Amino acid sequence: MFAESPLPAKIPCMSTLAEIQDAILHLNPEEQERLRIWLHGRALDLEEDSPELEAELIKAVQGPHTPLVKDELESIAQRALTEHRGSRSA
Repeated sequence: MFAESPLPAKIPCMSTLAEIQDAILHLNPEEQERLRIWLHGRALDLEEDSPELEAELIKAVQGPHTPLVKDELESIAQRALTEHRGSRSA
């Protein structure tokens, strides 16, 4: 579904969670659903130890880490609350 190839030059590099979230929100609903299905298929089983899970945990612990920025966290939290409230009323 999604190719495992280098990104075309026209696609900007996204390095922060906020940039990735913003890009996802700009996808149309069909593309968002395709992405959800693709990610679900790549998800690790967190209930089962595996070399893949161990590698991901080690990467997460070792970094790189960036300091949390209060304004960015508040923006993400507000967006999540808005989305949650919208999904509850739908």
